Amino acid sequence: MTFLRATAVAAILAAGGAHAQTTTIGFDALEHPGIFGSVFNSYSEGGYDFDSSFLGLLSSAHQSNFAYAGSAGLGATLLSTTTLSRTDGAAFSLSSISLADFVSLPGAYDVTFVGHQVGGGTVSQTFSLDGSHTFSDYTFTGFNNLLSASWKEGALHTFQVDNIAASVSAVPEPATYGMMLGGLGLLAFLRRRKNAA
Repeated sequence: MTFLRATAVAAILAAGGAHAQTTTIGFDALEHPGIFGSVFNSYSEGGYDFDSSFLGLLSSAHQSNFAYAGSAGLGATLLSTTTLSRTDGAAFSLSSISLADFVSLPGAYDVTFVGHQVGGGTVSQTFSLDGSHTFSDYTFTGFNNLLSASWKEGALHTFQVDNIAASVSAVPEPATYGMMLGGLGLLAFLRRRKNAA
């Protein structure tokens, strides 16, 4: 009887253990030789969309550009707000991001990210950049269950993002639901049998 109960519990736990699918958005498609940069209206990668509020312009420095930070990153026009969302509209989480200066006056500055959560709440986090053209890694705290995330470029300081670690909860497969229902049925059967005894 203990073995059957353990099997039923294991089936329920396995069914409930749908893992999050993590995507690292690395902007590899923006990697280009040359001294110029690319300017575009929007960008999509790995099921995520990026849009800009000001003139609709996003940008990326090419490999010989003074703003190139060691890999392709996504920047935007000064004073613009960039918004990240899922292409399919699903909720997602952010765990980390790489940031580097893009085009700025010398000196350190702060960058604030705002997550817009399902149900109307928000979460925000501010990171301090040292003004260098080298990507540094930053960790998000509490950026879960998001419909979108946004960040604003400054008037004197603009920055670029790279290696965004984003995840969306996996949708369980039909076989997983079957395993969970089977486990629940087995537990109900064992309980009825115990009560009858």
